Amino acid sequence: MKMRRHRVFLLCTVGLCVISFLHYYKALHYVSLLRELSAPYPNIKSFIMVTGFFWREKGAAATPLSPASPEEAPPLPVLRQSDSKGRPPPGSLGGGGGGGGGGGGGGLDLGIGGVMVGGAGIIGGAGLEMRLREEPAPPHPWEKPEENHRGDSPNEERVEDHLKPRNPSHPAHPAGPDLPEVPLAARDHHVVIQKDTLPDPLEMMGDLHTRTHQLQDDKTSYFVRTKAGALCFRQGTEVATPKEYSGKSGGSVVNGAGEGARAVAAGQRKPLEVQQQPSLAPKAKVRSRGGNGKRLVKCVCRPGWHGPYCGVPTMVYHSNLPTKERLTPRETPRRVINAININHEFDLLHARFSELAQAVDLFLVCESNFTAYGERRPLSFLRLLLNGTYDYVRHKILYVFLDHFPDGGRQDGWIADDYLRTFLTHNGMSRVVGARPDDVFVINDADEIPALDGLLFLKLFDGWTEPFAIHMRKSLYGFFWKQFGSLEVVSGCTVGMLHHVYDGDGIKLRRREYYTMPGFRKYENDTGHILVQWSVGSPFHFAGWHCSWCFTPEGIYFKLVSAQNGDFPRWGDYEDKRDLNYIRDLIRTGGWFDGSQQEYPPVDPKEHMYAPKYMLEHYERYRYLLENPYSRGSRLTEG
Repeated sequence: MKMRRHRVFLLCTVGLCVISFLHYYKALHYVSLLRELSAPYPNIKSFIMVTGFFWREKGAAATPLSPASPEEAPPLPVLRQSDSKGRPPPGSLGGGGGGGGGGGGGGLDLGIGGVMVGGAGIIGGAGLEMRLREEPAPPHPWEKPEENHRGDSPNEERVEDHLKPRNPSHPAHPAGPDLPEVPLAARDHHVVIQKDTLPDPLEMMGDLHTRTHQLQDDKTSYFVRTKAGALCFRQGTEVATPKEYSGKSGGSVVNGAGEGARAVAAGQRKPLEVQQQPSLAPKAKVRSRGGNGKRLVKCVCRPGWHGPYCGVPTMVYHSNLPTKERLTPRETPRRVINAININHEFDLLHARFSELAQAVDLFLVCESNFTAYGERRPLSFLRLLLNGTYDYVRHKILYVFLDHFPDGGRQDGWIADDYLRTFLTHNGMSRVVGARPDDVFVINDADEIPALDGLLFLKLFDGWTEPFAIHMRKSLYGFFWKQFGSLEVVSGCTVGMLHHVYDGDGIKLRRREYYTMPGFRKYENDTGHILVQWSVGSPFHFAGWHCSWCFTPEGIYFKLVSAQNGDFPRWGDYEDKRDLNYIRDLIRTGGWFDGSQQEYPPVDPKEHMYAPKYMLEHYERYRYLLENPYSRGSRLTEG
């Protein structure tokens, strides 16, 4: 009798240990251990069913044994295909949708709450004007900077053309004027900041920096349901053409992934409206159709797209996301908020807006009238915003103005660097109206551009964990100097996690592990979500671009003298490092300011993820970033 009690006690103890281990393993990896064990042994699947007694997951495809099929998706609301572009809500910030920006002559309504700018009152797009003198005065960060006067030398040569499109037939954007980086004049290879002679944009800002923005639901029809019942992501699904199916009613359909479908030009494709043949998805539902017997209902994925809905891009498919089997499309897309700080990265900013406007619902753009070094600077982005340069995306921009320099920022530059992101998030998000806890918040540096496909996935699917990082292609001075590996930066989470775990502070999201934050456990318990960090992309499948020091030589000079007093050595303090000829030589060789020479892998401009699509489409405008402008032979071949 005593032995029997010991056996019962021992069995109970072992059972509790097994259950505790399974819960612990799931909390760490958020994957089913038994799924891995059952892969080569189908007989164990019956045992896995028992695990549902210990934990249950809600929603379709709750276990790895039942991946979601296109028929199990939640019913989607009826969406008009014509609503392919978000409309600015009444009273929302901005108003210009795309018109020519810049305008001249008569009055120009910029759509910024009644501000009218006309004739001579239109602010030029040059923004910050800089000129060159014989002996540039070194920066003085510990005192109020003095404003320099315009040089009187008749031999000064203006070089705004360095930053204008070299080919007039390839404007920077079809709906806007030329986009200056930092217009300069060159002589003796030195640069000094020149007093801004144009009207002060602060006088015209009004309440632009205090307005709120009402988020609206995205009504775009991202998914389509076929006659056979499959729910497919439009962009990722191969579409059958009239030649690929018979004219008989109810006849069979030729596989959309066949050779005929691939040979059809994109302009000849029509919306998905026919029944689909079986695909590679092994677990799609089986339906009976008259005398045709059983056949699979599925979406035929285009190259680069995966999953039963053809909505998982390659960068997610090859990521370390542990819940790929639980992904399901949303009835209502999330709203995506992208927050950035801007200095003078205007070319990269245009590439960001053009690359991400389809997925991002709101851009929070923060600008300060102080550099990270503590010196005053003109509000160049605000000037461009007011003169119509960004009218094509104006309704999605919320301007955040930082009018002070943080205490201690001069002594410790990292205080200033962190404060920029803290202020951006606190001020910007406090002015966003209608945000839901499951909306997506992404914060980037100005030289970090996420890929569109990754943000679309986050916007349209449920089932991924948070927070998430982004693997970005690393390059220096331009996309022609590609660095080994990838840059992995924690960049985003849901709005709920941002507020409840990171206290609404963007720098904590980027630099603090979520499990060190006091609110993360409560957030897990309240939401029922297990927080597991993952990364969009991988070191071999990039999900964005990080282009460091990607400017003209004059732009690099301005970055040198604007850098914070903390990223040592501060190369802007050395006069020889500010010489434009020296900077040009660095761009030519790919060297660094300390004299070192890096090893770079060979690059091909035709390779996948070489540069943002918008830059490649406007090649002449961005040629200085796409090919080495100082190499003897061009590194890129136009095709």
